[in-house]
Amino acid sequence: MAKLRETPCKYYIALGECTKGRDACHAKYCQHCNKYVPRAKVRHINKKKQYNEKMRGRD
Repeated sequence: MAKLRETPCKYYIALGECTKGRDACHAKYCQHCNKYVPRAKVRHINKKKQYNEKMRGRD
């Protein structure tokens, strides 16, 4: 399965719970909310690119 690269909102608590009073569903609504603020600045590693570079180095 694919790994989700979504960064949760600072105000997101759990499914259906948001400190801003919204109907929180992180996968869809929170990403498009005008009050969305990411919890932390996270760098997502491109694992496919990393694997391909590793394979090129072996040859």
